[in-house]
Amino acid sequence: MNLHRTRLHLTIIYGLLSALAVAAISWYAVRIATERIYDSAEREAERVVQDLGLQNFDPPEGAAPGNTWVVNLEAEWTDPLGDVWVEPPLFTIAEEAYGWPTFGRFDFAGVRYLSYAVPLDETADTMLVTALDLTEFDDDASSTRLRIWLAAIGSITVAVVAGYWVAGRSLRPARAAQQQQRDFIADAAHELRTPLAVIQASASHTLSRHREGDAYRRSLEEIRTAAERAGAGVAELLELARLEAGQAHPRLAPLRLDLLTEEVAAAIRADGTVIEAVPGEALVVDADYGLIRQVLETLTRNAVARASRVWLTTAPYENWAVLDIADDGPGFEQEILPHVFDRFRRGDGGGSSGLGLAIAKRIVESHKGRIEVTNRPEGGALVRVLLPRHTAA
Repeated sequence: MNLHRTRLHLTIIYGLLSALAVAAISWYAVRIATERIYDSAEREAERVVQDLGLQNFDPPEGAAPGNTWVVNLEAEWTDPLGDVWVEPPLFTIAEEAYGWPTFGRFDFAGVRYLSYAVPLDETADTMLVTALDLTEFDDDASSTRLRIWLAAIGSITVAVVAGYWVAGRSLRPARAAQQQQRDFIADAAHELRTPLAVIQASASHTLSRHREGDAYRRSLEEIRTAAERAGAGVAELLELARLEAGQAHPRLAPLRLDLLTEEVAAAIRADGTVIEAVPGEALVVDADYGLIRQVLETLTRNAVARASRVWLTTAPYENWAVLDIADDGPGFEQEILPHVFDRFRRGDGGGSSGLGLAIAKRIVESHKGRIEVTNRPEGGALVRVLLPRHTAA
């Protein structure tokens, strides 16, 4: 699945839909704006006629508006009321306005004009015609259309950019799932490479020539050990994948953390290593018994693998229950310390898969806790787990 291509497709679809919506809104806005501009021109023409009506259509000399005529259709004569500088088709305009006021358009010398004709008598034989230059109004309409369409283009551009961003945000879960899938495949290949190589080498060596029964048994034991390691590694990978995908939900219940440390200390047997659960006060957390026990066993076994003495300690701290696993071993190397909880990061150089600490970290985080690791000043390592304390309902 090419998420980049999917993001582009979503952006294009969103951009097209946005462009259609913005174009429709802009067309409507242009229509309304231009109508209002030309309505103002018509109102100005009406005002000219109203002013003349107040003067009984006989304005004082020099006060008559320009481009205004009295037109008689029956006698076919025209009388300008003031200065005129256009030659409109007066009789045609007057005939179109026969009986009621009418607006019209005409061109003269490359300029558009608005005409307004009003009957002056009941017979509608005599008309008052005025002509208004539309150049200023046309310029306003053109400027308004340009601003609206530029704003529309800007809005579409912003919508496309926003769509690209939203598509990226929407695809984050898919990208995370795809990354988890790639990580799982890479981790599985990493984990299976060594045991499969052992199985192949042991089988090839055994089959290279005839051997005694004990040799076959030793080879089969090597193959079985490698297969068990591969199986355990795959199981850990699947568990880690479920934890990272949020599919493993802890079943929370009150749990005595101090008693669990005693239980784990007594259950783990290690030759040459003393495991001590330091007595502490009763400490209750809301946790999944099986998962927290797995965390404690993993951390304790890791400490046992590198030390002769291990201490398990519990103590309260504010709203936290603190569990410390300390040992007297060599501790972690400084360059490894920040990456102890990474996949396949082995801090002790042993034969573990390197997934145990990563799984422990995920389990603790699924309980809304946190886990920390450091080296003790007096020597050895210290792993600290902090879990929310139980709160009574």
